[in-house]
Amino acid sequence: MGEATWRDVTILWARVSDMRDFTAADLAQMGERQLARSRQLSEDRAAAFLAGRALIRDVVSRLGGGADIRLDSRCERCGEDHAAPKTPGFVVSVGHAEDLVAVAAARGTAALGIDVEPNHAAGRVAELGRLFAPAAVPTLAAWTRIEAAIKADGRGIAIDPSAVRMQEEPQTSDQRLWSVVLPGAVSRLQVTTLPGPVGFTLSVARG
Repeated sequence: MGEATWRDVTILWARVSDMRDFTAADLAQMGERQLARSRQLSEDRAAAFLAGRALIRDVVSRLGGGADIRLDSRCERCGEDHAAPKTPGFVVSVGHAEDLVAVAAARGTAALGIDVEPNHAAGRVAELGRLFAPAAVPTLAAWTRIEAAIKADGRGIAIDPSAVRMQEEPQTSDQRLWSVVLPGAVSRLQVTTLPGPVGFTLSVARG
């Protein structure tokens, strides 16, 4: 397991294969709807889902939330359990890439999003060039910052990635930061790319 911090955000990541001790019984304690959702998934996706919930439990516990964590991932539009997980007093975001799962969490309700991609996905990002034309295709790191910002915003695929605008802030430390403006959003987000798991690129956005 690896970890990082940025602002008030704690980030944990781990391989799904290293989180096998978190069971369906543990998941049920987070809510029966969480367990029901996992049972609708394929074996591999269910394992990744459980690993993500295990990391949520660990990171929220570190932040003082205790071991008894209840999650709600119901979509406000349709009522199905596919939205970003919520737990009282904390904001949480989960990212998956291959056999890796990463979770960001912080106290409060300000927007939070995380994205992680394997470094070999740079070629796949380059294939998205037509979405950004005539602007330049984003680098892999820039793409993860866009994705993290969209996840923090909460509207998901309703946002055109090419419409996300980022402005690098004056550098006052070793950590590079960007201000993000999303179409239709009232407030700005701040996003950064962090040193993360080997072989992956990880970015976090925070309101």
